[in-house]
Amino acid sequence: MYKKLTSALAVAAALASMHATAAPSTPSLSWEDQLYSFVDVNIDGQGSYKSLVTRKDQVDIAIKWSAWSGEGGDSYKILFDGVVVNEGQLAPGTKTGTVTFPYTKSGRHQMTMQLCQGAECASSAEKKIVIADTDGGHLAPLPMNYDPNNRDFNTDPNKVVGAYFVEWGIYGRDFDVTKVPGKNLTHILYGFVPICGPNESLKEIENGNSWRALQKACGDSQDYEVVIHDPWAAIQKSLPGVDAKDPIRGTYSQMMALKQRYPDLKILPSVGGWTLSDPFHGFTDKKNRDVFVASVREFLKTWKFYDGVDIDWEFPGGGGPNANLGDPVKDGPAYIALMQELRAMLTELSAETGKEYELTSAIGMGYDKIEDVNYLQAAQYMDYIFAMTYDFFGGWNNVTGHQTALYCGEHMSPDECAGTGLDDKGQPRKGPAYTTDNGIQLLLQQGVAPEKIVLGTAMYGRGWEGVYPANATNPDNPFTAPGNGKLTGTKEQGIWEAGVIDYKGIKSSMIGASGTGINGFEVGYDEQAQGAYVWNRATGKLVTYDSPRSTIAKGQYANTLGLGGLFAWEIDADNGDILNAMHEGLGSTGGPVNAKPVVSVPALVSVKTGEQVTVSASASDRDNDPLTYTWTVPAGLVVSGNDSADLVVTAPSVSVDTDFIVTVAVSDGTDTVSKSATVRVLAADAANTAPVIETIANVSVEEGQAINVAAVASDADNDTLSYEWTVPAGLTLSGTGSNVTLTAANVTSDTDYTVSVSVSDGKASASTSFVVTVTNTTTGGGETTWQASKIYLAGDTVLFNGKQYRAKWWTQGNQPDQGGPWEEVIPDDGQVRAWRADLVYNGGDVVTHNNATYKAGWWTKGEEPGQSGVWTKQ
Repeated sequence: MYKKLTSALAVAAALASMHATAAPSTPSLSWEDQLYSFVDVNIDGQGSYKSLVTRKDQVDIAIKWSAWSGEGGDSYKILFDGVVVNEGQLAPGTKTGTVTFPYTKSGRHQMTMQLCQGAECASSAEKKIVIADTDGGHLAPLPMNYDPNNRDFNTDPNKVVGAYFVEWGIYGRDFDVTKVPGKNLTHILYGFVPICGPNESLKEIENGNSWRALQKACGDSQDYEVVIHDPWAAIQKSLPGVDAKDPIRGTYSQMMALKQRYPDLKILPSVGGWTLSDPFHGFTDKKNRDVFVASVREFLKTWKFYDGVDIDWEFPGGGGPNANLGDPVKDGPAYIALMQELRAMLTELSAETGKEYELTSAIGMGYDKIEDVNYLQAAQYMDYIFAMTYDFFGGWNNVTGHQTALYCGEHMSPDECAGTGLDDKGQPRKGPAYTTDNGIQLLLQQGVAPEKIVLGTAMYGRGWEGVYPANATNPDNPFTAPGNGKLTGTKEQGIWEAGVIDYKGIKSSMIGASGTGINGFEVGYDEQAQGAYVWNRATGKLVTYDSPRSTIAKGQYANTLGLGGLFAWEIDADNGDILNAMHEGLGSTGGPVNAKPVVSVPALVSVKTGEQVTVSASASDRDNDPLTYTWTVPAGLVVSGNDSADLVVTAPSVSVDTDFIVTVAVSDGTDTVSKSATVRVLAADAANTAPVIETIANVSVEEGQAINVAAVASDADNDTLSYEWTVPAGLTLSGTGSNVTLTAANVTSDTDYTVSVSVSDGKASASTSFVVTVTNTTTGGGETTWQASKIYLAGDTVLFNGKQYRAKWWTQGNQPDQGGPWEEVIPDDGQVRAWRADLVYNGGDVVTHNNATYKAGWWTKGEEPGQSGVWTKQ
């Protein structure tokens, strides 16, 4: 009995010993994908931005496991890539369960679980786990597919080389982030992040579809908060280089992966843009700025790959897409306050995240845009100002010119370039011509540090139709001829909207591989402007653009002034040529290209036989080099001063009027510029019959209305006749020659004006006068409530001479009928009135003009019905 008990105890002890040392079971992980994200994106959802995107500060990992055989375990360990990230105790013998724990770092790992009995553990098979965050830490470096024409450079890393990437480029252009040559960029400006609120200007785009998309995106946001405009493109669509099952997709995920490949690349959300700038004008109210700044802070915490924010307000003070918005007095201070408040927010956010954030802004570079903001005050809060030195001229009107040149073109007079003298309407010019140099100099004059200014280059061209040599004052310079509408073409040619063409489209369909022009186009370069163009004389197509040569000149210019670098709009339009040239210009060690002299001479100088006349050349040199003059004179002219700016000509005896061409060559010691003038020697007076002009009957016209007047004249010698009209204030003259139109201003009572017209055959003249009676049509004798001494604010209305006017901004002493801060209020009485060049019309407005009725298709001012596509004949 005793022996049996002893044996039983020994067996039990042996079994207990075997149990204590038994190996733990091998765990198996469940089949479900292990996908987590700090930003949850509803990949298949449609709705507002806030309904699609949820930010979290941590993720909760949940791992299901089972042990199908063996004794189970009493503890566990979770390992990512062999490193323990979580461990804990289990009830002895546990064979199944779910391990949960919080986690705060993104990554893509091979995960294993170890099930342990005491110190002995058994490991599961590896399983992939993805913990996504918008810093891109879970992503592999983005595989690149950019044009191999992009070369490698070692440009100074302290110089900005930036470019815009646009969200919509993934559609028709088929341009996603893998095609961005990120190795050659320091900055990407992501266009565009919209602001919720009043966005009327957006309705003009895509038949209103873009506006409707923004209304959906803003569905759960308040006015002045930022959102993603196109969630499908930005965060939902599967795009190359990122796993199609990733929790975050679209261009944003590609940008995150791009940062993994190029960690030093700065990516900034560009807030606003041309059609998305309307809400900025609400920033004169601080509470709206507060909402915006808080929203940007949350946006940057959500989308961690962004390195700050870029503000693209077009434009403080007005002049943007919405003519009804802009306050020249209030917008500038609001812009400065916005920069100050954004900088304070970014500094606070940096202290929280440990990341540095940049604050930049793209600004308009016309004198009228710069004068509305004190950029010296604003720049103290900013890292860079992106100077949009492009879009100076374009197909929005038929005035041709260089859209992105450094300096004024050869077709401009010195006065026009400098903004002095009178314009073609006889009015004093208000400021210098739109050029890169003129704009940059204005910023520097404000005191902005040059290293904060980044110069804009264009990876696209702007163009016109109908630019023919026959219409040019200089048939070899297309910019001396008007256009006749926006450039047209196909998407295959790089024309995605009328008037605009991608640089790579210019290269492939207009310049050609040889660089000399194809398909009837000739390649031109304005040495004075440092501006490139292509022109087809036969078809009248003209495109102005940045070429590699003009881009290199911009880089050298930036180096000379110590500017911050170059940026470009927009990267999908380039084939590598322009980005390469940006680096070449900024990396140049040869100094700036010599600036050729700017020379101007009169086109025609007349002198009588035997008399003297002086032909004067005006010349200047940006480099302040000393200039020399050399005149070339044809036989038959006696001259003096051949080596000076002033050539004195003694006219020879001629029997008929005779033209002589004189040419001046002006040299700065490196380059020579030649210009020619015509000296017309007039023959001695022969018997000449003066022209005869018929008497013009007195006429009457109602105030605010127009009347056509014709002068009838004849000349017995059949000489060509010219007409000169003298019109007093109170009447406005339109047209030239023998038939003109007189438009009457408002009067307080019937008023007589004397108009005269003179007709000349070049030697003698005749004239006549007549009276225009302007009748007062207002009731009550032309009632007036406007007071010159009173201050009026935007929206205030007054009566002046029986008409109602509304103030567009703060004003005092400006007479309402003179325009400026005042606009006339047209009664909404259903009456169709005659078109007036001084009034603003919106889409749907109906007017009469030249005995026809027209309807406006969109906002317009000064565009004549029958001559502009904005009007449709009814």
